Amino acid sequence: MEDGQILRMLLDRNDEALRHLADKYGAAALKIASSVLKDRRDAEETLSDAYLAVWNSIPPDRPEVLCAYLYKTVRNLALHRLDAEMTDKRKINRLTTPIDELGDCFAGGDVEAEVDERQLSALIDSFLSGLDADDRRMFVCRYFCNMKYVQIAKKFGVGLSRVKMSVKRTKEKLRVFLKKEGY
Repeated sequence: MEDGQILRMLLDRNDEALRHLADKYGAAALKIASSVLKDRRDAEETLSDAYLAVWNSIPPDRPEVLCAYLYKTVRNLALHRLDAEMTDKRKINRLTTPIDELGDCFAGGDVEAEVDERQLSALIDSFLSGLDADDRRMFVCRYFCNMKYVQIAKKFGVGLSRVKMSVKRTKEKLRVFLKKEGY
């Protein structure tokens, strides 16, 4: 089923849309949750929460790219769940997410406190759209899907050094781009 049809079903409040969404994107969304949480049951529960969040947010939201909307929702819920787990159990943080590595691209430490999230998102989208397709995919796999370099190399059938260099160069280009834009 096409994304447009699923989106229409969500807008019409047809609960079959969630089944179609799960059939089409559930496996990839579960991988995203699992990469953050490391526990299959927590990942599955987070995915269920994400389906509910999508159901509750569409309408009024009308995402242009349905899979990205779901994946972002899953990732954010997984990170919130991990944060709550760490806080509740007062554990030492066992996970440094790759997104933390991007901190040096910004002038200050706390990105959310310094920039308008939508403006930054639009800038990053613009930056990513100007990249070579392979570099963009590797960068997104590293910083959005939370994949390890080895996993990315295996996924794309390239050497580990190729992935590391591509991600490093793209990160540096992003830093320069954001600095040029005033961030």
